[in-house]
Amino acid sequence: MSDRFPHFGSYRLTPAQELLLQASLLKEKAALTAWEQWQSSVDIEVLDAESNVLLPQLYQNLLAHGVEHPHMARLKGIYRRNWYANQLRLKHLKNLLSHLKDGGIEAIVLGQAALYPCQAENSRPIDNFHLLIRSDQLDGAIDQLSGLNWQTANPVNKTLIYLHNHQQYSLYLQSHLFWAIPQDHTDEQVWHYATTDFCDRAGWRLSPTDQFLDGCARTFFKSRSRQIYGIADAMISIINAGSDLDWMRLITQAQRYQMILPVRNMLILLQQVLHFSAPSWVLPAIFQMPIAEAEWLNYQVLAGDRRSLWRSTVAQSIRLLGHLETQLLHLRNHPFPGRQLLKNLLKPKKSALE
Repeated sequence: MSDRFPHFGSYRLTPAQELLLQASLLKEKAALTAWEQWQSSVDIEVLDAESNVLLPQLYQNLLAHGVEHPHMARLKGIYRRNWYANQLRLKHLKNLLSHLKDGGIEAIVLGQAALYPCQAENSRPIDNFHLLIRSDQLDGAIDQLSGLNWQTANPVNKTLIYLHNHQQYSLYLQSHLFWAIPQDHTDEQVWHYATTDFCDRAGWRLSPTDQFLDGCARTFFKSRSRQIYGIADAMISIINAGSDLDWMRLITQAQRYQMILPVRNMLILLQQVLHFSAPSWVLPAIFQMPIAEAEWLNYQVLAGDRRSLWRSTVAQSIRLLGHLETQLLHLRNHPFPGRQLLKNLLKPKKSALE
């Protein structure tokens, strides 16, 4: 966790959190050693909220290693409550996805429910549903969900829409996963690589590469408070992906989406905490990639730098205006109503000194 990584200290794990991650995800002696050190150094009754999220995963791993300990009874109870709650939520999610599909609307499952297929043993607590919908189907999806008594809880802003129902379930809808111009191409690439194997093909799953990228963004760009289980989720994504994780596409898309720092820092954390090693060429390649100013600014914004927040907003506006100017210049050479007006608007202005 070197100072070479900007604001890396903001995501520093406590020794107890590192041990919990190792006890939950490593195998054999490494897992058992971490477990012994962790359980003797914490009070399991007063864990932080992030650590509590990992307890079902911890129980599964300890059970697989034949661990016998007084804490196992408590961990078993936590695991079983989580398992039962997840079954109810996944059944509800499957019905929701089937209803949308019957209405001609496809959805990619994101977030907590996306780590495991519906039929798999899901140890990750599912507190909400999160779906990616095609931009041109978003309004239709909201209409379909209204028929199922889902209500929007915030104004529709086409970025992130929050809904809830009478069962107090939360649902988030969005139409873009990554932000890179041209946005239509970025969205299409996400759908192109997605697979239809979620909940008996009622919904879609991200490709392993995009799921890992999304997890990095959620951990390092969208919320500092979820790092411990963000790291666990990233490791589970890699384990589930096996040989399907496209490392070349991962680092090239990280550069295109301006996510070099999240991917780089995640790989370093996985290496340091969970002893995971990516292919030998990956980290050297990603360290050689230049980091865009907007990406540095995002890290500074997360650290609470208000000036960086303003600069980040201005930089994003300039990029969007530049894209708009490019589109207008392209239109200038094609016949359409108002073409002459557009040409006049884009004509270089003469200096006052001329």
